[in-house]
Amino acid sequence: MLRAMIVDDEMMVRTTLEKMVDWEAEGFVLEGCYPNGQAALDALSRRPADLIFTDIRMPVCDGLELIDRVHAMGLSPYIVVLSAFDDFPQVKQAFKKGASDYVLKQEVTSDRMLELVREAKEKLPAGPAEEPAAEALPNVSAVFGDVFFHNADPRSLGDLEQGYVIGCFFLDEVYRELPRLGGDVHATLTQPLTRLVMQMPQMKPTDGFYSLDVSRHFLFYSLAQPGRTADKARAFFSLVQKAWKNYMNISCTVGVAIPHKRPAENFYTVLEQAETNTTLRYVLGPGRIYDESYYARFDPVTALRQAKSCMPFIRAVMNADFAGVERYKTELVGAMQDLPLAQGQSLALLYLYNLYYEMGFYDMQIAYKLGLDHQLYDRLHSIETQRDLVIYFTSALRRIMEYFESNYDQRFPDSVLKAKRYVDDNYMRADLSLKEVSEHSGYNEKYFCTLFKKRFEVSYSDYVNQLRVSAAKDLLEKSAMRMYEIADAVGYNNVEHFMRVFKKVTGVTPKQYRKENVKKYQ
Repeated sequence: MLRAMIVDDEMMVRTTLEKMVDWEAEGFVLEGCYPNGQAALDALSRRPADLIFTDIRMPVCDGLELIDRVHAMGLSPYIVVLSAFDDFPQVKQAFKKGASDYVLKQEVTSDRMLELVREAKEKLPAGPAEEPAAEALPNVSAVFGDVFFHNADPRSLGDLEQGYVIGCFFLDEVYRELPRLGGDVHATLTQPLTRLVMQMPQMKPTDGFYSLDVSRHFLFYSLAQPGRTADKARAFFSLVQKAWKNYMNISCTVGVAIPHKRPAENFYTVLEQAETNTTLRYVLGPGRIYDESYYARFDPVTALRQAKSCMPFIRAVMNADFAGVERYKTELVGAMQDLPLAQGQSLALLYLYNLYYEMGFYDMQIAYKLGLDHQLYDRLHSIETQRDLVIYFTSALRRIMEYFESNYDQRFPDSVLKAKRYVDDNYMRADLSLKEVSEHSGYNEKYFCTLFKKRFEVSYSDYVNQLRVSAAKDLLEKSAMRMYEIADAVGYNNVEHFMRVFKKVTGVTPKQYRKENVKKYQ
């Protein structure tokens, strides 16, 4: 049978395209769905594909680069480019590089997808793409990448029950190095760092390395190999640190995590904990290897659980809301002055840590760019009076506020407001999708949702539901329409879903709401 693959950075797109075709019935085996071109290339190095559906705009390695590198490997699959953008220069580039077809995603229905597959089959040779001369070992790094995006079960990494250690390598102050590295950061930074790791003798076939972005890189270290221990994993991570510093002049902080129980079931928890442990760089300093042994000094997991109490203050800072910041700052400064010094230091540390953490979602390198203190624990605990504590806290806060004030227009451009107005005008459409709305902002769906929530202090989905429920309340009060008619009128194509959302938002069912409110208008 012929072999096919799907390459797109949006999980929902990959899932939807996969389900549109009965691949086996059409004479294909769907080899896999990959989140970027690099993951697809890793898979192609193990087994070539005959048919590739690929997005254009993707992180790490985009669709046009993927086409170039596929041909550089000596492969000639039938390539269909799928894009959300009707961009003629891109279309021209894709065909020039050897794409066989270019289709807008919004035009891809089940029938159109089936048509594309059959067109490809007619033009492909009868047999599948030639296999590599020798059977290659499983590429654990590629599987590790798939696991990140929930495209593969963690168990496919190997015998997880034997244990494993995950290291998250966060590149400190990498923004300073970007000018010397040139424009192609993947080629000049990520690829060399990866090669250094993969060439180390401690790296075994059961281990995996995956670069999530320019700042974050993850290493999966299997304990299934004989003689391996968590201590040896830490020693290996230290060697990687030194190699990167010696050969690339790149410094990094490493977060380490291991499962305490049920290794397979808790894989994603361990992955998250490894990344969280890198944030100890804010508190105890960059360039170290952090694990739970440091929690006696500062526990980032507990601090993040307490973040809810800090969020109104943090939102005000990042929204450049001077009145709000002044109000919260007055309360905080008052508490720091009234509390015993040790408790005031802990309060300042909690707020500054969570502020640094949230700023990282806007720009992971922002704390370095602003020259903020990365040894908060020692700095705060060296302060001897409440007065000096307040001065230190307000000084750090002022520097951060000045940054967000000067960058506010860049963070919340008019395009976000434009997208919100588009929702206001179209929320009653049941087929209104996040993808459609985000395209009006010019951002991808995930980043648009982040900007939307920070700008309007409500999630995109909650905002849409509030609009629809508000319109439904008006119809319930002032009309005799049936429930399914109201659901359809306000944008729900399923009456049961409408009723669940309505009750979640209002606390009562639509029927109860009508009974309690309709008399006002009779």
